[in-house]
Amino acid sequence: MRYLAKGDFFRHGALLARTVTPYLSPVKLGNLIRCEWERLGRVTRPQSFPYMAILDITNACNLRCPFCPTGARRDSGRRQRFLPVDLVRKLLDEVGSYLISAVLFNWGEPLLHPQLPEIVRLFHQNRIFTSVSSNLNIAPLDVLAALCEAGLDHLVISVSGASQEVYEKYHRKGQLQLLLDNLKFVTDYKRRQHLSNPVIEIKYLVFSFNRHEVEAAAHLTKCLGADLFLRVAGGGSPEVEVSPANKSPRINPFLASPPCHQLWQTVVLNTNGGVAPCCYTYFQAQDLGNFSQGTLRKIRLNEKFTNARSLFNLRRFRDLPPHLQHPCLQCHLVHAQPHLQRYLDQNPHAAKGHRTGGP
Repeated sequence: MRYLAKGDFFRHGALLARTVTPYLSPVKLGNLIRCEWERLGRVTRPQSFPYMAILDITNACNLRCPFCPTGARRDSGRRQRFLPVDLVRKLLDEVGSYLISAVLFNWGEPLLHPQLPEIVRLFHQNRIFTSVSSNLNIAPLDVLAALCEAGLDHLVISVSGASQEVYEKYHRKGQLQLLLDNLKFVTDYKRRQHLSNPVIEIKYLVFSFNRHEVEAAAHLTKCLGADLFLRVAGGGSPEVEVSPANKSPRINPFLASPPCHQLWQTVVLNTNGGVAPCCYTYFQAQDLGNFSQGTLRKIRLNEKFTNARSLFNLRRFRDLPPHLQHPCLQCHLVHAQPHLQRYLDQNPHAAKGHRTGGP
């Protein structure tokens, strides 16, 4: 097991890259190159397709993690539901030939979805890498076995302690022993069935109250067969220490700041079919279209998406309405663009803010 306590993401990326590589094809590579060319050129109306998908297959969760908007039961404007499998099939029909990876989680607990193994199998049959992140506090053992058999490539398990007392401070209503039992079942099942996947990654959320149990958690999960241990910063809150990597970047007036890659590379699909500009927007009102009512290509070329990309284009941003109201105006990446500073100062709707409504 590799313990990435000091931000050594290179080995972590290499292992996952080896898992993704078998899914590549000439068509996917060609689309990826075109997409990256359009992203680097900050093309506002790209002709390429996204090569990554983020699907929030359910916006419900069984735990009450306080810094997660779903755990805090913050109203997103959407009723709790499961993403219909028919919408997954529709997405695959349109862009399945171009997708390289699919992340099957965002704001909810994906193992609550009764058809998760079927969804994984659909992506696997279309030669698309799949990743699921879970608190691993709910799934029956037969569901975990079905996920392995369906071809799941990457399983991320969220942990916040090596003892129940510490773990439940963040993962409220969670049972650490249940998580560990489920982890052991998956690793044992992989060994018995001679499976190399899913790669099992432990994501340790670091707060001031659990920092002392990082090493113990790494050792504990290693003994149970996890492949990777990734130490990450905790949620945004005045009560916790946030790592420098989570702070907004400083503005350099002489250098162009990078654009939001998700506006070009990624399709973000919510449970009701809403297409979001990125995986960080939480509210239904921030969606830029609805996939259940049209094609993804048409949505990605609509005015809302074009305006979002225009924010990063040094020529096109001048054509934006002076009082534009848009969810991307809250983003720290937008506020880091030197060419936008006067525009942002003059637009009353351009205050940088928390896109999930705060911690």
